[in-house]
Order: sequence, then structure tokens, then C-alpha cells
Amino acid sequence: METRWLHKDTHNTEQFENLGLSKDFLNILINRGIDSEEKIEKFINPKIENIVSPFEFTDVKKSVEKIIEVGESGKTIFIYGDYDVDGITSTSLCYLALKELGYKVDYYIPLRDEGYGLSIDGLNSVKKSGADLVITVDCGISSVEEVEYANSIGLEMIITDHHDINNILPQAYAVVNPKREDNPYKFEYLAGVGTAFMVMMGLYETLGKKEEIYKYLDIVAIGTVADIVPLKGENRIFTKLGLERLKSTVHPGLKLLLQTIFDDLEEKKFNTYDVGFIIAPIFNAAGRIEDAKMAVKLIISDSMIEAREISKTLIGQNSERKDVQANILKKVEEEIEKNRYYEDNVIVVSGEGFHHGVIGIVASKIVDKYYKPTIIMEEKDGIAKASCRSIDGYSIIEGLNSMREIFIKYGGHAGAAGFSIDVNKIEEFRSKMNAHVGATLSLEDFKKPVKIDKKIGFTKLIYNFYKELEKAEPYGFGNPSPLFEVKNITLDRVRLIGKEKTHIMFDAVSVDGTTLKNCVWFGSSHHFEKLVEMRSVDIAFKLKVDTYKDRFNVKMFVEDIRKSNSQENLLEEYIDLYDTIFPMKEVIYSKRKIEENSIPYLEYSNGITVNSGRSIIGYLSQQIENILKTLTYKYNMKFKVEIDKIIKKEENYNIHITIDRDYTFKSNSFKPGKILKDIKDHILGGLEYNSLQKEVLSTIFRSKGNPLVIYKGSRGMKSIIYTMGLWNKVHNKKLLVITKDILPHY
Repeated sequence: METRWLHKDTHNTEQFENLGLSKDFLNILINRGIDSEEKIEKFINPKIENIVSPFEFTDVKKSVEKIIEVGESGKTIFIYGDYDVDGITSTSLCYLALKELGYKVDYYIPLRDEGYGLSIDGLNSVKKSGADLVITVDCGISSVEEVEYANSIGLEMIITDHHDINNILPQAYAVVNPKREDNPYKFEYLAGVGTAFMVMMGLYETLGKKEEIYKYLDIVAIGTVADIVPLKGENRIFTKLGLERLKSTVHPGLKLLLQTIFDDLEEKKFNTYDVGFIIAPIFNAAGRIEDAKMAVKLIISDSMIEAREISKTLIGQNSERKDVQANILKKVEEEIEKNRYYEDNVIVVSGEGFHHGVIGIVASKIVDKYYKPTIIMEEKDGIAKASCRSIDGYSIIEGLNSMREIFIKYGGHAGAAGFSIDVNKIEEFRSKMNAHVGATLSLEDFKKPVKIDKKIGFTKLIYNFYKELEKAEPYGFGNPSPLFEVKNITLDRVRLIGKEKTHIMFDAVSVDGTTLKNCVWFGSSHHFEKLVEMRSVDIAFKLKVDTYKDRFNVKMFVEDIRKSNSQENLLEEYIDLYDTIFPMKEVIYSKRKIEENSIPYLEYSNGITVNSGRSIIGYLSQQIENILKTLTYKYNMKFKVEIDKIIKKEENYNIHITIDRDYTFKSNSFKPGKILKDIKDHILGGLEYNSLQKEVLSTIFRSKGNPLVIYKGSRGMKSIIYTMGLWNKVHNKKLLVITKDILPHY
């Protein structure tokens, strides 16, 4: 599979200097449309109070009034959900929220064999069970005929769904959908669980219990992440705050599951990976292998005995799902290689025994490997049911639309779709689909795009930068973990790792000898021989920090590697380091106990160490050391260090420190010219003032009155301000500077 590297724009970030964020981080934000101080503040610090009023969505008020009417009259409300994680969490959320209010509530989720969404049989079932009002979650928006049937048998319907609207709305009592054109609030990317939460939030707000609804945000976060909606707007708030609540969830069944699959739950910091790749698959397995209602039963359970049994069953089903999936994936890959389907424009594989509950996951993995639109089908009783996954630039649903006459049933969107077809028409479908993809895409489109957020200097890959990147979490769809590029790297100790030796690990070494150890490229064993022979490479990667023997280790998780075609410009990196943001956080390690009231300092001798008295407390990382050396020797900057906290671990003491600029200045000179030279050396090191700076300073020092300086924030003007400040300090005078920028306290 070939790749093509695409680079995002680089922006001038001077207007955001006062925010204390690095240029690299700011560029990532700006390229994601977060391009004002207000947007940056809301993005970094999402708050509950920033959630839009639920009544900004059409029919929420109407829905709330009906729910209160039915609930308080003692009639039965049924939640009608879907069998995926979005449907499971939506159902659980509404059930718990309504039950807490004392309403009579039950739920229904169809088996996967029954098909997605509302059905006549399903509606008859809930009617027979005593339903008076049905609230759909994550389904119903396209069920026009089914809603008509519900009306005919005396079921009142409230539709809450987030899927696309097909021309007409079902004639339900109320329809809540973020994609409705008549919504006052224009945010159409809510998941099903987010849409349901808006209705429940409106209900609780109406009843004067608004604050009590937020305890369900952990459930909302799971469904939002699992349904792969963009983590923007309300979705970001739901996910950020919901993940924070997971470790202290008030839902006994969910808590027991988390305690089972995660160690040290109380100290756990949940992220979207935990939800998307660990928690969600367990819930999904219920719907894929057996019955999704079991997952709902776990989330809503208040019995630890019951929850323990269900957790055990769900984890077992997930293991079964993994085995089934691995077996099908192996068979599919064998078919692709045997028939050379990888040479086609679209990969189509069909077979009996391909469990329909996992073929979507298999299709995604085939796309990852071959980067071509992929359709996997399960054949049964003369009918093939398919799951489709696509690539950038090709809408799979448009392809299906172009040949709709050959399907029994189909639906979906640009990236994923599904259909059923007579097995005798599979080859016709393969031919038509290959032709459509070939006419739509160019050869370049089949090269997987590697979307680089920022080229970055190797020296900047430090713990402090990783902590800054955490400000943009949670990462996920619509806000992916940033992808960086470093150039001219030598690979050392390249080796294969993993049980099946399918991954590559190596040490990355920059031109100045700085090293990041144990960088990993997953699933890349087929590149091994090529990498061993490469002398200098460029690496596209995500920055990660792991812990080994109680030490934080910065490393790369590699996305792609290519041969370097350019020489690294160290001067460019030195200039870039001038704008390093301080204060800077770092962790050093000591085997002996250090008192928190110790007075540390930086010792420049053989490297840079953190000392107290005559003893070395700890050593800085190579990257931090290089940054401080460069700024000290190239720009004459001075630094100080403080201990923030000391944490005793089994292997060592983790000493969290802050490194900051030291603006202390002292001159022993008496002559004005010598004092000015000392000031210049303190600010600029071995550099000289430029002609404009000399002219301005000369004018100021010749002036007998009080000069007025209009400061526009350029780097040259800062040096003038600093010079004036130190000059006045030496002469015990004061200087008034009016500026919106943050300046050192001279």
C-alpha cells in the first residue's frame, strides 16, 4: 500500500502569545478551526454550562410535556432502541432517567436478526407488554410506515434519532433529530445518545432537577465515542466530562464491569481509546453475538450479584467475537490473495459462515491493510448481506445508488453502508462497483493519505509538550490525535516484536545524537528489511508517553516512514527554539528521598543536572538538556527550577519540577556604556541590536523627558522594552509599559 504525505498550513500565532501556548500546539488548533481566544478557551476548558439549551432542538418541549403527562398518570413508557453501543447507551440513559423520576418504564431492543430500527413485530411486542408511549432512541427517523402502524394500534410515538432524514418525517407525536432543518440550534452531529440526552435534560430542567441529569454523562460519553461522531461542540463537552466521571460512576453495573477490566480504577484517567477499543466492544459483542438487551441490563442493574454474572457473560461473548472475527479475517485475506482482489478498484469478498455481526469490523481492517473500498458479504439461503467501508474521496452510498436496482435492500452513508442481494447477482455487483470506483477515483486516490499536523523539531519531543497536547483531549473522530513529522532520523536497534513478530520497535536518533527509545510501528513487519537498510528517514508519528519502572518515557507511535530527501537545518531548529514556552514541566527521578523544601538549581557541567546543595537530585532528559543548552549558549537565557511535588513509587521517587526563565540581572559596571553592554549581553547574548533597535534606544536615552513607546508586539520591540526595563532597574527608576502582552518582571 502506497502513501501520500499531506501537510497542514503553518500560521502566524503572535496574536495568541498571551495564552502561554506553544506555536506548535496553536497551529494544530488553528488548523482545526479553533482560531480565536474565545474558541480556544471553550475548546480547552469545556464546561457543563456551555451545553446548549435542549429546547433549541425542535420538538424537545413537546416531547417533555408528553413524557410528564404519561409518566405522572402512571401509564407505561417503552424505550425502543438499537442493538449497537449507541442504541444500548441511549436505552440505558432514558430508562434510568425516567425510572429515577418514578415513572413506569420498560425497554425493547430487537435482535440483530430482526433487523435495524422499528418493525411491526417489535411494535406489536411492546403494545402487548402494555406500552402507552414509545420513545425511540437511535432509530425511527426513516420508519414512516411503522409509525403509521403504531398510530393505528394506539401507540403514541416520540422519535429521537440522529440519522439522516429521508425527505419526510414520520407522523409521530414528536420528532427530535439534530438534522432537522427547523432546529434553532444548528449542530447536526449528535449521536443517538446525545439526542436522547437532550430530551432527558429538557425533562429534568422542566422538573427543576437539571443538575441531577449530569450523572448520566458517563453513559453518554460511551455512546458518543462508540458511534464515531465528531468530537466537536456538545459532543466534546459530553465526552470530556463523561470520561472524567467514569472512574467514579454511580451506576453499579457499569462500575463492576470497569473494575473487572481495568486495574486501579480510582486512579484511572479514561480516554477515548479505553471506550472505543475496550469498553464499547464488550457492549457491542452482546448485539453481535447474542442479545444487546444483556448490555442494557448490566448498565441499569443495581444488583452486584446480577452485574457480576452479566459482566462475565459479556466479556466471554467479546472473546468469542474476537475469535470469530479473527477466523473470518484470515479467510477473507486468503481469498483476497488467492484471487488477487487487491488489484481491483474495490475489494469484494463473499462467503458462507461470515458472521454478519462482525463483517463490518473485518471490512474496516481490510481497508486499513489495502486502502481500497471494501465489501464483505455473508451468504445464507441464497441471500448475501453485506457491510461496506470506504476510503477518502469515495462515497460508498453513491456507488450503491448508481445500481440500486440489483439490491433487495440497502442504505448507509459516504463512509459505511450495507445491503442485501441475491447471491446470483454478486458478480454483476462486483463488475459494476469496480467500474464506478474506477470512474470516480484516480490512481493517486488509492494512496493512503498521511495527514501531517505539524513538522516538529526532534528536541521538542518532551514530556512537557505531551502534557500540552493533553489540553486538546479527548481525541477521536473530528479531533484526531495530532500527527507529527520529524526529518533526517537514524533508526537504531530495529527489531521485530509481538507474539507473532508483526510489529517493529526501534530507537530514533536525531542528527545531534538525541534519542527516543522503543518507538513502535504496529503491524509493519513487512517493512522490516527495507527499514534496516535505510540510512536516514522521515517519520510520521503520534507522540505517546508510557510508564516503565515508574518512569515516564516519551516515544513515537509510528504511522509511516519514508526515506529522507532533505538535509536537516539545525540553524532553523535553533531559531525555532527561541520561542519555547516557559514555565516548562518535567519529571526527574531519584532513588533517594528528597525533601520537598529543598532548594534546587541547575548545574551546567557534564550535561545539565538538577542539584540541591552539593548533591545531584536527578538528570534532565536529553531533549530538555538540548533545549536549555541551546537557549543558554545561543541566546544567553538563564533558567531556574522549582520542585512542585515528590511522589514515592516502588522503583524511585518521581520528582515533578518546573523550569522557568530566570530574569535576575545584576551589573557591577558604573559607566553607562558598560552597563548597556551588560544589559545587551543579558538579553541577546552574543547578538547585536539591529539598526531599528539602536535608533529607538538612542532616541530614548537622549530624551530628557518621559518617552512614550507604542508597542506593537514584534520581537524586536520586546528587546527594546526589556533593555529600558533593566536600565531603569539599575538606576532605581520606574518604567511604565502599557501592552496586552505578558512581559518578564524586570
